[in-house]
Amino acid sequence: MSQGEVRKRVWFYQGKRREAWGFTVIIDGKRVRRSGYCSRAEAQEALDALKHPTPEPIVPSEPASSMTLGEAFERYFKLKAQKKSLYEDRRTAGRLMRALGGDTLLVNITASAISEYRAARLSVKRGNAFLSPASINRPLGVLKHLLRLAHEEWEVLPAVPRIRLEKERQGRLRWLTTEEAHRLLDACRAQKKSPALVDLVELCLFTGLRQAEALQLTWDRVDQARGVVLLELTKNGRRREVPLNGPADAALARRGAGRTGDGLVFGTKSWYAFRKAWKRAVKAAPLGDFHFHDLRHTFASWSIQRGATLPELKDLLGHSNLAMVMRYAHLAPEHLRKAVARLDDVLATPARAQETLESGTWPAEDRKSSIVLMDDSPAR
Repeated sequence: MSQGEVRKRVWFYQGKRREAWGFTVIIDGKRVRRSGYCSRAEAQEALDALKHPTPEPIVPSEPASSMTLGEAFERYFKLKAQKKSLYEDRRTAGRLMRALGGDTLLVNITASAISEYRAARLSVKRGNAFLSPASINRPLGVLKHLLRLAHEEWEVLPAVPRIRLEKERQGRLRWLTTEEAHRLLDACRAQKKSPALVDLVELCLFTGLRQAEALQLTWDRVDQARGVVLLELTKNGRRREVPLNGPADAALARRGAGRTGDGLVFGTKSWYAFRKAWKRAVKAAPLGDFHFHDLRHTFASWSIQRGATLPELKDLLGHSNLAMVMRYAHLAPEHLRKAVARLDDVLATPARAQETLESGTWPAEDRKSSIVLMDDSPAR
């Protein structure tokens, strides 16, 4: 490296004298030129800096967090103290800590470690069947949320490892026929030790209330003048009004006969007061694999089959988006029939197309020929 030379350059532009300072230096056998400095001192400073660059300060890396999985879950429980399903989260956390180690540092819970845990769960059997995708995904979902909190809010984790979930099948959709519903209600009336069961079942069957929503219902939330039930405590935390139809109103009227005060409509919040009677009624009906929550599916299915729209059903069930009610869409094929009916006159002659437009019907001859065309068309 040469010492370099600082020089002043003078030139004239539009009749005016211009000047600037610059330098020339040879570094590693290559000539380096710089110019445009306002003074000799500035050019010299730049030359010195080029010849003797100041090393960048070494920023010490942040020490890895010492938070363990167990400590992270304790902080998580405090944060989620008001969560309704906290008890289930605690059980899930216990299983995760037994599998991954409660003393394991969060930074050591890598994508590889999570993948090994997932593979181990995939090989577990309950009876003759492997664990369902939902049983595998629920703990992974809790772990993913915990690690995201540790990264985004607590700032103790540099990054969230990738967690791949299993693809879940669409949830079960069991609903009652009218004949099965009659059998179930008759069986519930026969449960003399639990006379309120039939009213509970009928209310849920004709309103779509969840089990907990019905059991937590109090009389001050029943507005018989307006024919609605006001729900304050719902699964998604949103208040909603549920309109009452004839059977639901009758069930509440039976429960309200001789009542005093604004207590619980069904006298208890505990499902265990009805569980044994419910099982006996389902067995006596008999309905096979039928759960209490399937009453809600039945309400939704009956509503769709009798003309309710998906947005209406979403509001009735208290869902936050249409995705949750799309499982019932296949029960209302009318909109699909109207869509395919637009093709009725595709192959009609102009005269008959006009006849179709005017009459709104398709001539029988065209329907027959259309059927022949479709029957003769090659399979694809």
